[in-house]
Amino acid sequence: MILGIIGDDFTGSSDIANNLKKSGMQVSMFAGVPSFKNKASLTNADAAVIALKTRTIPINEAVSESLKALEWLKNAGCSQFIFKYCSTFDSTKEGNIGPVTDAIMEELNVDFTVACPSFPDAGRTVFYGHMFVNGKPLNESGMEKHPLTPMIDHNLVRWLDHQTKHSVGLIDYKTINNGSQSVKDKINKLKIEGCKYAIVDTTNNEDFEIICNGVKDLKFLTGGSGIALGLPKIYKKDGLLSDENFQIPENTTNAVILSGSCSSATLSQIEVYKKDNPSYFISADEVMNNENLIEDVIKWIRNNETLSPLIYSSADPKIVKEKQIQYGQEVLANKIESIFEKLSNKLLNHTFGIFITAGGETSGAVVNGLGLQELKIGKEIAHGVPALWSPNSNCNKPVSVTLKSGNFGQADFFRRALQILRGST
Repeated sequence: MILGIIGDDFTGSSDIANNLKKSGMQVSMFAGVPSFKNKASLTNADAAVIALKTRTIPINEAVSESLKALEWLKNAGCSQFIFKYCSTFDSTKEGNIGPVTDAIMEELNVDFTVACPSFPDAGRTVFYGHMFVNGKPLNESGMEKHPLTPMIDHNLVRWLDHQTKHSVGLIDYKTINNGSQSVKDKINKLKIEGCKYAIVDTTNNEDFEIICNGVKDLKFLTGGSGIALGLPKIYKKDGLLSDENFQIPENTTNAVILSGSCSSATLSQIEVYKKDNPSYFISADEVMNNENLIEDVIKWIRNNETLSPLIYSSADPKIVKEKQIQYGQEVLANKIESIFEKLSNKLLNHTFGIFITAGGETSGAVVNGLGLQELKIGKEIAHGVPALWSPNSNCNKPVSVTLKSGNFGQADFFRRALQILRGST
């Protein structure tokens, strides 16, 4: 075991696991801190990713959960660590990225780390410390309207500086263009200047090889999933990777799609899928007022169980905002998550073994409902979205899942995911 990763949500964790997998590492992902402590149970994985739900919970809880994950990864033999957050740096002005990073740095007794959130494959780049999403400033990309973590500033040096007690510097694109030694020299200079953090510019995937060679001696890194594209090459060169190759098994059970994301990408994917497939919309009013909603949905699903039905609460952000005001943002969100968790649990105990999710909170709820602890990383379905399966589910059938971040995936993502999760390609 070489690399230990602490992810602040489920979709982002599968995202970085996917990048590690396609770059040559064998990866196990865990839903929360594993209950077992025997590192032999990791079946020759090179990296372990612990997926948490800490992005939007109170800071003290996020810190506590992250430190528990760190302790498990240390006991599993990991020698390098990453705190993984969203490639759009999703966080409020108060946290949680800064406080969690501060706590991990203190626990590991390290004096410097980098923040490298970029993921050019998904249109996320950083230039002179400013983040852009598909060429638009972060705070003009739609992220400024995020219901939980509105990003109102695209200057990440300034944004992180709000969250941490330490000074934040910048490793700009000119430094990176001058090579990995230039990155090392810049880190030493920033340390002398009293900085403990540095936002890292990244404009294309080629930058990651330079960045990772420049920071490879740092015990602790933070960032989005892009940074995982550069590390496996270093490990391979040093002869540290295993010869295993995890492949998703064939799965002929029934499939269901569960979506709670309200991103424009997911809304478009829903419209494409609905044209030729059965779908069921769960409205906020039903969520809050229909006590028989789960039974109604289950009945409808069973009438369409062989047709890979879609169940979604995804709606236009304006409508979502209105309903959040009407019912309370946290109350409504928790209720929706609870419904998806209960649905997935009931379906697993019926005839379903393939689960496709859209949205970070939805994905976390579904994984909890399925009761899965370890997930293996398989083939990539879309940038940042791998096929996953459980090597030790508690039911007598294969269980395959994919956890899609809201903004990821092609227009026909759901069709592609069904095909790959069945192990037919």
